[in-house]
This record gives sequence, C-alpha cells and structure tokens, in this order.
Amino acid sequence: MKAAASSFCLFLACAHDPVTPPVAPLAPPQAPRPVAVAPPAPPRAAPAPPLPDGPPSPGAVLVGQVVGPSGFDPNPALEGLKPAMLKCYTDARLLVPDLHGKLSLEVHVNGAGAVSSVEGAGGPASDPGLLGCLGDALKQATFPKPPGIAILTVPLVFRQ
Repeated sequence: MKAAASSFCLFLACAHDPVTPPVAPLAPPQAPRPVAVAPPAPPRAAPAPPLPDGPPSPGAVLVGQVVGPSGFDPNPALEGLKPAMLKCYTDARLLVPDLHGKLSLEVHVNGAGAVSSVEGAGGPASDPGLLGCLGDALKQATFPKPPGIAILTVPLVFRQ
C-alpha cells in the first residue's frame, strides 16, 4: 500500500506546477475610443488671374466740350496733349487694368498761359496715379494767354 500512496502523491505534485503564476482573468472588451479628427482645411482662394502678356492696349482718350471763359480757346493746346494723356492712361492701366470711364478735370491757367493747378473733379476714372500724370502733362503745355486767370472744366472719357 505504500507504493500506491507514493505514486498518488507524485501525480499530485506533477499536476500542480508551482513555477507558473496564476493567470489573471481577461478584461471585457471595451468600445473603441473616439479619435480626434482635425477640421477640414478651409477652401483655398482662387488663384489670381494671370497678368496679360505685355502692356495693355493703348485705349483711347476723348476730350469733351471744355467749359471756360468766353473768348478763351484751350482746344488746340488740349489736342496737342492727347498723346501725353493717352500715355498717362496706358501707364495707369498697368496698375489698374480695369480703369476706364469719365473723368472731369478743373484746370487753372494763369495770365501767362501756364497751368498753375489741376484737380480731379470726379468721375469713375478718378485714379490718383492717372490724375497726377495728367496734371504733370497739362503743366507742360502752353495755353493761350487768358484775360486774368482761366478756370477750365475739361471732361475726359477713357476707353479701353
């Protein structure tokens, strides 16, 4: 009986392995965690329209009916200035391609026939660069000598 008892004990010793630690029970499965998502990127602005190749077409400058003192005819001087006024318009359109329309100028001509001042009196083509250039061009011109000071209203139309 002694032999049977020892084999039983041996079997128990083999069935129980004291070296292996007990295994912890598995945790229940969890729901997936939400993942932070970056907001969509804002829409990109449309690219700027391409610049035209070369300078803009010269366009046209029309001089309307000039209002001034009776007996004073500034039209020959203004006709002579058309190429310079057209250059001013073409140069201004390099910076403002859509520039066109009416512009009224108030021109002061002194007793010597020289232009003393030029002011923009309004209109859709009232661009500061265009006004400055036109003023410089008008100041280079020689008008007839008026009796005293002549104040002219010069209506211009710029066409593309």
